Amino acid sequence: MAQLVIPETVDTVTVVGNCTYPATPLGGAPVVSPNITVGGVQAKFYTSASVPSTVQGVPNGAGPCTPGVRSMVVTNNTTVFFNGQLPAVVGDQAQLLGSARPLVGPYGSATVLIGSSS
Repeated sequence: MAQLVIPETVDTVTVVGNCTYPATPLGGAPVVSPNITVGGVQAKFYTSASVPSTVQGVPNGAGPCTPGVRSMVVTNNTTVFFNGQLPAVVGDQAQLLGSARPLVGPYGSATVLIGSSS
């Protein structure tokens, strides 16, 4: 399996109108699995329904910037489900105000432990 997108994964800069939205770790509200661990802790991952944190824009000129609400575009993984959901992996992206924001890392481990007591 490809490496997982995690809360620390950073996206890329977006310029919308007179505002620049800086590259920012996803943060927000990832899915927390009750029975999948990565590195000995509960897996935190993103799906197309996950909501990353909002990004504050920096004005390039006059006027304030609207807070940039991000969403996840999960298309690279079509076969591996975590708790019935397709997790975002390397190559997926965030979207902000209609603009793609490719993800650049860091990523989580590609090794996961599912439903084991060890």
